Amino acid sequence: MDHPVADPLTVDAARKRLALGKDDRLADYLPHWKEVEMRLAGMAAEAKDPGAKASYEKDLAELREVLRIAAEQPERSSGKGKLFLVWTLIVGLIAGAGFFGYQEWERSGIGARKNVVNLRETEDRFEEALEKRRWDEAENIAALMKAEGVSEEKVAASLSLVKNGRIEERGQQIAFLISNAESALDAGQLSEAEGFCASVEKLQPDHPKIPEIRSVIDESKIQVRSILMVRAIEQAIEDEDWEVAENQLDLLVKANPTHPRVSEIRKHLAGAEEQMLERREQATALIVQARELDKGTYSAEALNLVEEAMRLDPSPANRALYQRMSSYGKVLKVPSDHSTITEALKAAKENDRVFVAKGTYQESLIIPTGVELVGEGRGDTIIECPARIGAVISVQSGSGNIRVSSLTLRHTGLVNDSERFPILSVNGGRLEIDDLIVTRASGHGIAVINGGSAQIHSSKVSDCGWDGISVTGELSRAVLTKVTSENNLHHGVDFWEGASGQVTECLFSKNGRSGLLATSPTELVKVERTRSENNREVGFFFSEAIAVKLTDCDAHGNLLGGMFFERETKAIQLLENRVSKNGEAGIVFERGVEILNDTGNSVNGNKGKQIWKDAVFPARAEEDTVSPPPPPPPIGGQDQDQEPEKAPKESN
Repeated sequence: MDHPVADPLTVDAARKRLALGKDDRLADYLPHWKEVEMRLAGMAAEAKDPGAKASYEKDLAELREVLRIAAEQPERSSGKGKLFLVWTLIVGLIAGAGFFGYQEWERSGIGARKNVVNLRETEDRFEEALEKRRWDEAENIAALMKAEGVSEEKVAASLSLVKNGRIEERGQQIAFLISNAESALDAGQLSEAEGFCASVEKLQPDHPKIPEIRSVIDESKIQVRSILMVRAIEQAIEDEDWEVAENQLDLLVKANPTHPRVSEIRKHLAGAEEQMLERREQATALIVQARELDKGTYSAEALNLVEEAMRLDPSPANRALYQRMSSYGKVLKVPSDHSTITEALKAAKENDRVFVAKGTYQESLIIPTGVELVGEGRGDTIIECPARIGAVISVQSGSGNIRVSSLTLRHTGLVNDSERFPILSVNGGRLEIDDLIVTRASGHGIAVINGGSAQIHSSKVSDCGWDGISVTGELSRAVLTKVTSENNLHHGVDFWEGASGQVTECLFSKNGRSGLLATSPTELVKVERTRSENNREVGFFFSEAIAVKLTDCDAHGNLLGGMFFERETKAIQLLENRVSKNGEAGIVFERGVEILNDTGNSVNGNKGKQIWKDAVFPARAEEDTVSPPPPPPPIGGQDQDQEPEKAPKESN
């Protein structure tokens, strides 16, 4: 809204706006106006809406300018004969400042803050008390004037001034509210504009400006609702949800029958639905042909038909059929089709399956992208290689959609120095593991490194020279479900140097160090329905973790303690866990950790403290804080009889 440029404000005009008379002293009234100024400044500072902030700052600037100009006139003392006028102006000023401050506080929401009176709740009582005070003091001064010999006519005239001052004050209040309603409307703050209109209606129900403002508010609401409904219709058309599109169109017509896009949308709906039906008929015919070709084995012709059907009709049924048929691949059998697993993997293409019959195979394997390696049974199909050679299975950087299942993987021989390989290495690739036994590794059983990712299901890792499962480095991640990790020389599972993961329904038992350890994970580590027992250190150990959530877990019989949280671990949530019969302590929170939720836990029968908060630990030696990183897998493309690259020397 454009406002005309006002003439420069004079001293007399400024004093008049402050309701100061000729002989009134600004200093007597300045504390009241300073309070109003402070309130306006606070509302301007806390306003989040740009329009409201600008309005507050404008009012504040105007008030400060008026006070500055009014202060330029030399102060003069008032005479006794002006007692009635002084009283009238003081009451008017208090009423105006009080209402001004009240309206600004109500509009900004500051009145709802703690230890500040909520004037919204006391407005009626405030007005009533102010009015009573005005007339009581006026009558007292009128009596004083009569006692001093002032004529009845002058007394009556003075009382009339009070009444007229009230009317003028109410007019100023209404003008202030109307201005703010228009400003809020210009800023698109419809609810605030309505609030100002309601305040005006309390003071003057028949104000001629209110219907005009409310009409603009109603029209703006219709426009906003219309925009939202048009967007909903467009989204429904994109999703081919015709029922939702039709319902939203009906609502649009009811709310805004003259909307310019109604006829266009109706026409588009009819055409789009007709085209959709035609595409579905074509897709159905293609699916029929593809099913006739589906023999449960890979068929490029059948897949092409389903792909075309999905382009015409990407329905869930068609997508599911494509996923099933695209999963078909050749089955390469070992040893009937290929004498070794290595030969079969070299011949395999994406989506192929290498099936390994019962027996023991002496090989070190690199799995190519998109290939599934499946044994006849995890207790019957065994793949092993000497510990000094390298990993039994390696997944290299950039590879994915690899699945290994129903196998036993193990090292032969023993390497008891710093050059140790894991049995299964996920080096930057992605791997799904299901129904495996991983055992007797010289190094880690399973190592996930360099941003690798592993989904490990229903598997067992045991008797490894370092950790059972080690996940190391930022972006490295492992999700464990129904996994057992036991009798490993170090930890059952650990997350190091920014690695993270999720653990569900797992068991960590009889490990030489902790059952589960996570240090410096960069994401939430979530553990559910998992048991960690009889480990030589701690059941669950977290250090410098960004967030931890343990739900329905058991920590039992661990030598040093059940659950430890140290080094400013944040956002700890412990829900419905059981911690029992651990040595030293049950649950330990080092000073500086952050506990978000600690409810429903049962902690009892532990040797020392059950729950120890604000614990202070001595600094640990470096060898107690660092687990040796997993060595790299063999260089890609090496034949089995070639000597692989040695792991970097890392001291244990």
